[in-house]
Amino acid sequence: MIHASVTPLQGTAAAHETLARGAAFLAGFADRPVIADGWPQGPHFRTRARFIANCLRELDRFLHGLLDALGASAGHVVREEQRNTANKLRDFTLHPLAAREDQDRLRALGRSSACLIHCDGWVRRPDVSGGEVMTAGWSVPAGDALRRYPLGTRLAPGRAELVDVCDFYGALGDRLILAQPAGC
Repeated sequence: MIHASVTPLQGTAAAHETLARGAAFLAGFADRPVIADGWPQGPHFRTRARFIANCLRELDRFLHGLLDALGASAGHVVREEQRNTANKLRDFTLHPLAAREDQDRLRALGRSSACLIHCDGWVRRPDVSGGEVMTAGWSVPAGDALRRYPLGTRLAPGRAELVDVCDFYGALGDRLILAQPAGC
């Protein structure tokens, strides 16, 4: 079969597609038995925690790339040294999409990822100095509020939490790409 020449996506379209595909892949992966059947016990917990943390970091990196592409396509100076996606979203001035809730959730996702990768999911640091809880980057079951974990408990995000995170990244990416100014 002969295929017609396909023009690869570039710029913002490619960055948006990468984020959308990454979120869809992880959401689909969450339905597989390796995730859906619960967390392993013993030393395999650490492996799972690091794997999930890496997945969260990849989605964050894809969103970071989309923000860079949108900024560059609008002629803004893209600060490559700005590695914090929540702060990059805050500084994103192309349109009023830098909602405080999105920034807070991105920060919570960063804390969740760090907790999973560095502490094997054990909650050891609160949101604020002297606090007693850490806010995770996923919603409580059947709600919009982000889930909070007391110090000393363990994060073990499952299918519902991963799908919730994927939905968040997908929706945020869609809002950003749909509201981009003319010429992007």
